[in-house]
Order: sequence, then C-alpha cells, then structure tokens
Amino acid sequence: MQINGKVSSLIYHNEKNGYTVFLLKAEDDYITAVGDGTGVEVGDKVKIEGDFTYHKTYGEQFSFTKLDKEMPSDADSLIKYIADSKIKGLGEKTAEKIIKKFGDDALEVIRYKPDLLLDIKGMNEAKADALSEYINSEWERWNLTSFLSKSDIGLKMSMKIYDALGINAINIIKENPYALMDFVSSMDFKTADKLASNLNVDKTSKERVSAGIIYLISYFIKEGNTCVEQELLTEYALRMLEVSRDCVTSAYEQLVFKDKIQIEEVNDKIYVYRKSIYNAEKSVAEHLKELTQKPSNNFKLDKEIDAVSQDLSIVLSETQIEAIKMCINNNLSVITGGPGTGKTTIIKCIIDILKRRGLTYVLAAPTGRAAKRITETTGENAKTLHRMLEITKTEDADFDTMVNYPIDVIDTDVIIVDEASMIDILLMNNLVKGLKSSTKLIIVGDADQLPSVGPGKVLKDIIDSGIAHTCFLTEIYRQSLKSDIVLNAHNVKAGERIEFKKEDTDMYFIETESLEETVKEVETLLDYRLKSKYDEGFLGEIQVLTPIKKSSVGVYELNKVLQKVKLNPTSDMIHRKSGDRIFYENDKVMQIVNNYDKNWDLNGVQGNGIYNGDIGKVVKINTTEQYLIVEYDDCKKAKYDFDELDQLEHAYAITIHKSQGSEFNTVIIPLYICYEKLFNRNLIYTAMTRAKNLLIFVGRRQVIDYMVNNTNEKTRITGLKRKLEM
Repeated sequence: MQINGKVSSLIYHNEKNGYTVFLLKAEDDYITAVGDGTGVEVGDKVKIEGDFTYHKTYGEQFSFTKLDKEMPSDADSLIKYIADSKIKGLGEKTAEKIIKKFGDDALEVIRYKPDLLLDIKGMNEAKADALSEYINSEWERWNLTSFLSKSDIGLKMSMKIYDALGINAINIIKENPYALMDFVSSMDFKTADKLASNLNVDKTSKERVSAGIIYLISYFIKEGNTCVEQELLTEYALRMLEVSRDCVTSAYEQLVFKDKIQIEEVNDKIYVYRKSIYNAEKSVAEHLKELTQKPSNNFKLDKEIDAVSQDLSIVLSETQIEAIKMCINNNLSVITGGPGTGKTTIIKCIIDILKRRGLTYVLAAPTGRAAKRITETTGENAKTLHRMLEITKTEDADFDTMVNYPIDVIDTDVIIVDEASMIDILLMNNLVKGLKSSTKLIIVGDADQLPSVGPGKVLKDIIDSGIAHTCFLTEIYRQSLKSDIVLNAHNVKAGERIEFKKEDTDMYFIETESLEETVKEVETLLDYRLKSKYDEGFLGEIQVLTPIKKSSVGVYELNKVLQKVKLNPTSDMIHRKSGDRIFYENDKVMQIVNNYDKNWDLNGVQGNGIYNGDIGKVVKINTTEQYLIVEYDDCKKAKYDFDELDQLEHAYAITIHKSQGSEFNTVIIPLYICYEKLFNRNLIYTAMTRAKNLLIFVGRRQVIDYMVNNTNEKTRITGLKRKLEM
C-alpha cells in the first residue's frame, strides 16, 4: 500500500537505527507513520509504502518499509526548506523574496545560476553559494535514496553511503557497486551483490569475485582465524559466486596487486590473509623477536625476594621464585597456569621488587572487569589495554584502521598484562607498537581458557613458539587446596570427572529432569534458597552463566525470569521499554558493543569509553528528558539517551564467553540441553574458573560429563607461531 503526504510533525526519532514516528498529512487525514525515517524533516513531502497495523498502546499506525522524499515544489514548501538550511542570515523573508522573483524557476536558479540571487536584497555571494551547495547536496541525497531504494537499501544505509561518497555517490556506485564495501564498513556483500545485479553487473566481473573473496575471508576472521587455506577459500567462493575457478584465480591476482590480501606458502600449503591481519601478525612477531634479542639482566634477587616474602607474609615455592627472577631478568616473559596456582602472588612480588629498584610499571588487562579484578587482588591501579594505549574510536570490524591506529610509546620500564588469553592479534599489535625499546613485557594468563573473541590465539601461539621465557604453574597452593572449585577445575583440565560433595564444599550440583525444572531451580536459588543459607556478605555478587543465548536456559529468556525475581517490577515502577525489553531502575545491565566515545563521570573526573562486556546497574531513569544512567562496576557513571539502549542488555544471566576475565563471588551454571560442537571442556573449564566462593551446577549430569570429555573445539588457523619461529 502506498501513501503520499507531507510530514506534519516528528514525534520520535532514534539516531542509532533510524526508527522514526511522525504525523503525515495525507489529503484530509492525519496518519501516524512508523519506520526507518532517517533524514526526514517536518515539511518534507514523502511517499511511503507499507501496511496499517494496530498497536495496543498507540492505536492504528502505518508501518512503512520504504520511504521516498520528494523535492519541495510548491512555494510554501520551498520557502520553509530554504529557511531550514541553517545558513546564517537566510530566513523565511529572504526565501519569500527568492520565490517571488523567480517563481517556478527558483530551484533551477538556486542550483545552476546562484549569481542571479545577488539581485535579491539581503543576499551576497557567500549566502548564494552556500544555498546552492545546500540544495544541490540535498538533491543528490534524495536521488541517492531513491536510486538505492530499488535494491531495498534503506534510508539509514543510504545516508551512510552519501556521507562516505558525497554528491558523486550514484556515479561511483554505477561504476562499481562493490566499492561500497570499502567505503561503508557495515555494507555486506549480499546487499552490494543485489545492487550490482539490479545494475546488470556481470556475475563474472573481477570486482564481484574480488568482493566475494574479501567477504569470505572476513567470515573466517569472525570465526577467530587470521588466515584461511586457499583451497578451502576457493571451494567456498566457487559455491557462493557460481563462477569458474579461473575467475577466482584471476581475482586472487588482482587482490594481491591491490594490496588487499597476502598469500603465504607454508609446507606446501597456501594460506590467504586480509593484508591488514597479515601485517598485524608480522608486526607482533617482529616486535616480540626484537624484545628477545636485546640484552637481558642478571640481577641477583634472592635477598629482595626474601624481603618481599616477609613483607607479604607468604612462603614462595621454588617455581614461584624462579618465575619472579625470570620476569625481572628477561625482556619477554609468560606466566601461565590455572586457578590457585599463584599467578597473582607472583605479580604482587614482582611489583614490590620493581618498587624497591625504583622501576616504573603499568598493570593492564583486556577488559574493564579484568582490570578491576587485578586492582582488587594486587591493591595496584590497573588500566584496560584500550585506555593504556589511548585507543578511542574504531569500528570492531574495521581491521585496516585498527592495524594502522597511531599508538604513542608508553613511557615505563615494565608492562604487566593479565588475562592475556583474551587478547586478539589486532589488540596485541597495538600493544607491541606501544613498547619503548627498553620496556620489559610480562604476559600472564591461562592458556586453557576460551580464546579471544577477535581473531588469533595470541597467548597460545607465543607459548607454543618457545620465543618467550615461560613459567608453567601447575601446583595448587595450600589455601586453594581447600576449594573444590579449584580442585575440580584442574581435574576438568586433565579430563577427569567432576566429583560433587553433599556438604562441606563450595561446589554443588542440583539435578533436574526438564528444562522447566532447570529454570525454576535457578529462579528459586536467586529468590530465597541462597539467601536462607548464606548471608549477603558471602554471596556478594551472584552471576548466572550459560553457554547459549537462545532456549529457555539461554541468556534472553533467563534474563526475563531473573529480572522479575531480583526486582519484582510492577507497572507503576519507573521504566523504559526498548524493543521487547524493559529497563527498570536497579536493573543489572551489560554494554554489548565497544563505544569509545561514550562519556562517563567518576566522582567528578570526566572520561570516555565504555566497552563490550562492562557490567553495571541502572541507577536512574528520567522519562521526561528520556535518558537513563548506568553505574559500572568501577563506579563510572554513563548517561544513555533512550535511543542508545540497543547498546545495553540485561546481565542477570550472561554467556560464558562474555564472562572471560571476570570473577564472581557466586556462579550458577544451568546445563540441561547440549550442543555437541559448542559444549566442550574448554567452555566448562572457563565457566568454573569464574567462581570465587560458590559454584552451583543445575541440570543434567550427562551434559556436564559430556563437556568434560569433549576435547573437540574449533581449531583456529593462525600464522603467528610460525612467524615467531622464523
């Protein structure tokens, strides 16, 4: 159904996703229209396509899927449009004079003969040129929107394309629609391919095949690989693009020539990289090898280690003593081990000795929660790697920008990075770029945890290459031997069955016989069972961890249930609805995208940057001014306008992957259904090691046993290890 009309008023607009509610005057009726209205303004003449729907709160609405704007043609519309141009000194009175003098030719004069406007009182050359530029820009913007809408590309994407390509956008697209993938990071291959098909671009064109190959490489990167075997990539390309092998081979040559990909031959196998990812691996390898080639120290540290042991009231094992000496005397060191093996103790001792020697140091971690955890366990201030490196604005999928990001050298003697299993190749590249020539790098992490979300397996590759002096911690220390969580985590790592006790333990198992019963058990644990057995001081923060997002024991459904348990919300409580979610004050929430520009306040100190995985609480909702405030775990407060709520998710339950680098006093893990490829030893080990004081499994014993026995996991294809060994 199609309706033509004039936008009478804007009721609501979301800058992030373009969702707009406006009142449309169509003939003698006023219609409430809802849809992607990016760029729509009051007074615009529009043509919308869609259907009438009924909203239980707002009544009848016209939900449109397509919108086309028309250039203003009548005098009143044109006067208002000129006055809305925001050109200083150009208001409605001057606009009326232009229309009165040139009539129906006014648009033609403004666009192509702006010098004629100088006859109008109040106009000068600067105003005339500015008005001409404004109208021409808007004209091209509308033409582009109309042009792209034929390929089902919406207003929001159209505006992104216009911002990237400017007034020549249509000509550039016609010449090569796949170029959009270079200029607009959120443009995917399938959308560009549909546009190209509508423009009758040959399926065998080099531009199409090249774009398809880049799209496929990016798919493998999202799976955690830094490269892909060429033969496998070719097979994927042949199936997706439906072209000949010669076409694919020719596209490889073109992409190499244009410096878009790098081809590397290793042991009779050929691997294909995105050039930026290859450069990141090469940079990391070169910097780390350079570190190891510099002269190392030979400090005699026995007396200092004895003094530190006495000050901290600890007895160090021989392995720990050797680890401390290794880290202080070498330029590149790795400490790896599971829970309770003394990693934090070693870090504390190293820091103490550095202070005694008058050496400077920086503590860092990949995430805000991990940095907070180090601060709590060591008593020393720790930064996120992004903050330490002053990485501000990049898009997560913009590999080229991330690899070439300008990094200032960090002026310190030693950098200690914890939770290093979470570091991907792009972040590691920026870390090594920030090393001063004399800086020592100490990397700490558990290589048996889940790998980074981004591409690479940096910690494992560094360890396996043998380039770094590495200490493998395997002994569980006395205080941790009392913990069934720690003991069983190590048993899981060794492939041994988890043993549950009935009492005198910090780890329990509640068996259930259905999904519904599993959810109910989790619900009652949070509602009253734990409260009746333990005090709030012991329980502290309770976190539900689940392997999956969907199903009744997935993140989405569990959060709906647990929100009601924790808040007992009622309709009269202050809240804000966003999609199918409702945010209340005191809700536990998580940031789900990196927002380098998000401003925050920490007791009057201003800063910016809230990152994927940061957890906090909604402390205020202002429905009048339409914003809410989240206070994060490190006490930073950030303000979110209501149109930014797609950056937040409820966090009563989070995925195990999102919990990396975090530690919670109490962890509940529901495991009833099983996905063979996802549920493995690596995953359950990571989940268990998130619990500090209490761990409760709820579900089926068979699923737990299956995960412990399942060592199958996606093998990431990377080239860092071999580059380090060269």
